[in-house]
Amino acid sequence: MSSSTSSSDADPGWGRGLLACLGTLIGAALLVLGLMVLVDPYDSGKLGLLGINGVDNRLTQITAASRARNPDFNAAILGNSTAQMIEPAELSRATGLRFVQLYMTGGLPRQQLAVLDFYLRNHKEVGALVVAADPSWCAHAREKKEGGVPFPDWLYDRSVVTYAVRLISWQAIEHAFQRISIGLGRRPRMNPDGFVSYEDIWPPGQFREVGWPTDPVPVASAEMRATFPEIAALTSLVEKLKADVPVVIIVPPTFAATVPKPGTETAAERSACDAALKKVVAGRPRSNFISYRVDNELTRDRANFADYIHYRRPLARKIEQGIAASLRDGESAKIDF
Repeated sequence: MSSSTSSSDADPGWGRGLLACLGTLIGAALLVLGLMVLVDPYDSGKLGLLGINGVDNRLTQITAASRARNPDFNAAILGNSTAQMIEPAELSRATGLRFVQLYMTGGLPRQQLAVLDFYLRNHKEVGALVVAADPSWCAHAREKKEGGVPFPDWLYDRSVVTYAVRLISWQAIEHAFQRISIGLGRRPRMNPDGFVSYEDIWPPGQFREVGWPTDPVPVASAEMRATFPEIAALTSLVEKLKADVPVVIIVPPTFAATVPKPGTETAAERSACDAALKKVVAGRPRSNFISYRVDNELTRDRANFADYIHYRRPLARKIEQGIAASLRDGESAKIDF
């Protein structure tokens, strides 16, 4: 008779040990998921039972969700970092509305539109919308593969299940404990209106030779030149607003040397894009399209810029004044720039 035995015969407890290990892992995962459901680590409003308000991190693609659903604000500023210096508190004081900054560093138009859609789903009443449209809005076709800062589509879509699946991660756990610390009063939340000045890291008096605006390559046909899929998508969302909600679209200023020269193909492209953006707000009361991307004394002064596309406070104040005037007087607003 053979004396050999299988490993399971030799050690019958190994199977029970494996099952116990799996049970422990599953139990731990369920505990983590339970914590995530209670805390809602990204303050999305999809989950959360503890009533913690706000977040505390600088990942603007993530923190925009908390700001976009905040019921304390009834007006929004949309854009990437070229909108960042528009101070919501200044617009709020000038208009009587309550503005929130929804800028995202490196945010592409498709991503900004996802945040805008999320904002509209969380605000039945909207007082005003401001959109800072940099040259990326002038693209004639959407990129098949988007670069830049990774964007959490799962955070802004409608699916709770997709969101919940993403919560079993070290990043989500980290954000959950940040939120718990906020709830316990041990950690301050970020400025609820979302304003963060980049002059904290790019102090006045410095000009960096970076950030040349990415104007789209000129196209061959007039038909293609009039095609702007990102602007068309913006139009669809704006049409969801009530007819009396004012919308102001601005083209942020860039350093004068980057402004397209009159008579060039690039200038013709810019004019076509401006016309499409202006059409988005056409017929809306107290609405306006303003292009601050001009060659003038203000934009020739390097002191007014941190680099070729990021303007400083003096220009931001003038932009805020133009927006406030537009929300009062519409297309007849006096724009001082």
